Amino acid sequence: MTESPPKDLATATVEPTWVWPFSRADITAGLRRQVGDTSLQITGLSSFTIPDQRPSIGRVRGIVVGYQAQSGAGECRLVVKEPRGTTRTGLAGAGRREVGVYRSLAPHLPMTTPSLVAASPTGDWLILEAITQEKTPDDWEAADYRTAVEALAQLHDRFWGLGEDLGTYTWLSRPLEADFDVHLAVAAQSLETIVHKGQPGSLAGAPARIQVLSTLIEQADDVVAPLRDQPSTLLHGDYWPGNIAVVSPGKQIAYDWQQTAVGPGVIDLLTFVNMSGWWFSPLPLARQEMIEIYRSELDDRLGISWDEESWSRQWDHALMWRFLQEWIDLLAILPDPLLEARAGLLDGIWLDPVAQAVARRLGSS
Repeated sequence: MTESPPKDLATATVEPTWVWPFSRADITAGLRRQVGDTSLQITGLSSFTIPDQRPSIGRVRGIVVGYQAQSGAGECRLVVKEPRGTTRTGLAGAGRREVGVYRSLAPHLPMTTPSLVAASPTGDWLILEAITQEKTPDDWEAADYRTAVEALAQLHDRFWGLGEDLGTYTWLSRPLEADFDVHLAVAAQSLETIVHKGQPGSLAGAPARIQVLSTLIEQADDVVAPLRDQPSTLLHGDYWPGNIAVVSPGKQIAYDWQQTAVGPGVIDLLTFVNMSGWWFSPLPLARQEMIEIYRSELDDRLGISWDEESWSRQWDHALMWRFLQEWIDLLAILPDPLLEARAGLLDGIWLDPVAQAVARRLGSS
């Protein structure tokens, strides 16, 4: 998903009828707050298509809003998000989490987020400022990856060890604690689907790999135990170049806080490293260098360091957990042709490293 409008809005279309999930009063009130003028009135709305970006979750549309205020006429470009189909039974709504971040936590974050113009209380829809990116994630250079990793370490530093304090925000996900059973149940059901349907064939037809997945589920408590022993912080939850806009050299904006959570920082770092490799290999900055940048930042900021064995163990368990939490479910629904096209990346980034981690840490292969 992207929140960047096209620079050329010549193809914008005027809406003949109201096709938005919010009311005219909602967006008027939001823009009045944004502009700081209670006299503001909406004079027109037109839509533009936001280019799809991987992976696409929910519905995202662009709007150009014309308005009249005491200061004169104006126009602004906004993004409308409807986080559809992103909530698992038993978990707080993804949209509710993102609204919570923008309304309650954004002032305390060490990184920039989009401005929230308006939103429904439940997060069914959000209106955000549109961000114009200087470059797409495909064009990121080593310096962009470095900046993103440093920003992640700054985020974790700000909330390090504040897991209990973050309990104030009941909408935050707690995947290793309160939400653990939900994720485990989804993974178990997904594995049953893979075995029952015999798809994807690359998994269902490989007994050794099915055994790895079974071991992860059966020993899920052992998978998360070392992670629960680590200090908790605020996690973005889905931090990778596709959810970060480079708006100028050295300046980035982090969005899509739908999976924001409380947990150990290594989970966010692993997500960034692996998702970057999944979508943008070969990377301009080696994954090991990203890890070293993060560890160095935490050492400088918090005086926290791990010996190599402790870090390796922590990384292995974060890898196993993230695979159990997200990827078993995905593998049950992704079509075989897509998996075949990405077989090398799937093996190199996820399946083989997970199998090796299971063998090292859970005593199975």
